[in-house]
Amino acid sequence: MCPSFSALLPSGVTPSNCKLKSIFLLSICCALVFPASASNPSSGTLSPANGSSTTWAGSGVAGATTDETTCVDGTDCDVFTLTLSGSPSNYQGLVLSIKITHSNSLNDYDFYVHKGDLSGPVIASATAGIPETSEFAIIDPTVSGTGVYIVHVVDSTVAPGDPYSGIATITTPPTDSLAHGAVPTYSNYQSPSGLGDSSGEPSIGANFNSGRIMTQAVFDTLQVTFNTSTSPATATWLLVDGPNTNITTLDPILFTDSQTGRTVVSQLFGTTSLSAFTDNDGATYTVSQGGGIASGVDHQTVGGGPFRLCTANQLLATPVPCAQLAARGPLTQYQHAVYYASQDIGDAEMALSQDGGLTYEAAHPMYTLVQCGGLHGHIKVAKSGIVYVPNKSCGSTQGLIVSMDDGLTFAVQPVTTSTPGTADPSVGIGSKGRVYFGYVGGDGHPHIAVSDDQGRSWHYDLDVGVPFAIRNSAFPEVVAGDNDRASFFFLGTPSAGDATGADTGTPFDGVWHGYVATTYDGGKNWFTVDATPTDPVQLGVICTQGTTCPSGTRNLLDFNDITVDQSGRVFTAYTDGCITAACIAKGNNASASHTRLDNDQATKATIIRQSTGKGLFKSQDSTPLRP
Repeated sequence: MCPSFSALLPSGVTPSNCKLKSIFLLSICCALVFPASASNPSSGTLSPANGSSTTWAGSGVAGATTDETTCVDGTDCDVFTLTLSGSPSNYQGLVLSIKITHSNSLNDYDFYVHKGDLSGPVIASATAGIPETSEFAIIDPTVSGTGVYIVHVVDSTVAPGDPYSGIATITTPPTDSLAHGAVPTYSNYQSPSGLGDSSGEPSIGANFNSGRIMTQAVFDTLQVTFNTSTSPATATWLLVDGPNTNITTLDPILFTDSQTGRTVVSQLFGTTSLSAFTDNDGATYTVSQGGGIASGVDHQTVGGGPFRLCTANQLLATPVPCAQLAARGPLTQYQHAVYYASQDIGDAEMALSQDGGLTYEAAHPMYTLVQCGGLHGHIKVAKSGIVYVPNKSCGSTQGLIVSMDDGLTFAVQPVTTSTPGTADPSVGIGSKGRVYFGYVGGDGHPHIAVSDDQGRSWHYDLDVGVPFAIRNSAFPEVVAGDNDRASFFFLGTPSAGDATGADTGTPFDGVWHGYVATTYDGGKNWFTVDATPTDPVQLGVICTQGTTCPSGTRNLLDFNDITVDQSGRVFTAYTDGCITAACIAKGNNASASHTRLDNDQATKATIIRQSTGKGLFKSQDSTPLRP
């Protein structure tokens, strides 16, 4: 007989405040009673012959795990060892196909394929989610090599009584290589006159609880409500400044925790941060300490999400104090971590808040100038509590700074497929931990790469600007929803030459538009759409040289932003530098010349809202998005 659910909960926690479904508690219950079993057989070998195959039976142990980093082998994940004989050249015209199947479409198995051993790089994965009864992946041995592959099968959300079956086959490559789904469409919403008129470096967030969008543009904190009873939807903009966040600024930033609904607004002020947070979309605010960093003077960022060290407890109920975190600062009823980071000319630091952004601990260094350049991108936190900060220059590549212990220590993971760039990169994190790294490469093109092992290895690095022949890009911004779905926003132009402002003697003849690239298959393929087809964002240069920029070329400042709402709809915030009829007409005139000073030099807050197409949450596909 299984013990009662209440016996499984931490002291002081009752079943009534348990957050997960009974399916998870049931799986834990039965895992405590029945011995764990492994795949049977535990290994197999394939030869370089079309049709060579091996099968195995997975364990019947059920469970639920955040991602591969939190599963326990033999309890809620299995290992099958696969060996490819021969040399890579023997597999010309052949691929390795790995597939697992099960019976119940409401159960969710995932798998990750490591090269060599479980600590080796992830070179393929399958994490599609429910409703599915199978997962599969294709590997090219001529690229990934022969030898040992580890198939790591993870019980994402699996009830007892539904064991999986696995098969690995050498076969010919599939002919279907196109992205699936309808191409998304987008609409632009410009802030009304008097609001968002000085909007460089906008941030944007979605409150899943209220359905509202929050955005920050220099001094203006704006609440935006979309009326979907009409088509197209109409937008109502409301100024909701905090008591101390519309006074002075060196860097504005806004972060909305979509799950809790809390929005943190911050303005960098010398060596401190003026900050406040709101739990009601700006109706009222609580003034906070600001950041916990006394030395950070530039490029501040705020982010948040689940605590990493409390993950096991939080899966059952919140709040459950963790001894490791209690030693670092106050723990309150606010269930998520909030992080603040900035850089001090060179070195960069991050501070953790355990009380929802009210106070912060002393900051910890993320990296040194020996490892990476001083400027960094924005904090993102996975559902498993892993913290990520991107950087455009970490030696010979761009980099991802990763913390597995709530911002206490950090590892710098090079994005091995990249080259250093001129714009802050951005990361989006899928529901099961997949990392999408969007960046401007050394070639100026918009690239995005994928990692399934917290940045230790990378694949599917693609130039998503190819459909529009983009030769220069700026301000990459990424958001992910389900593990296989993500959107990548960037400004781009097909004009070649120096678009960054470094070459002060040569005018740049560029017309910039806002583009959104979306994947529904984990980064293998992307739909790229011009989201501002008749209204250019900027003419001439978008200077990224900081305070050394020529006059009139840095109106857009350093970044834009992107988010997703509870329906899976994508929203981006950007600064529009070309807003007059004359500027727009000139940008739409293919024969016109567009020098570095012939744009409006405007800074107008604008939101791009996805109108149609699939969103980033598969569970919402049954309710089509409408304009």
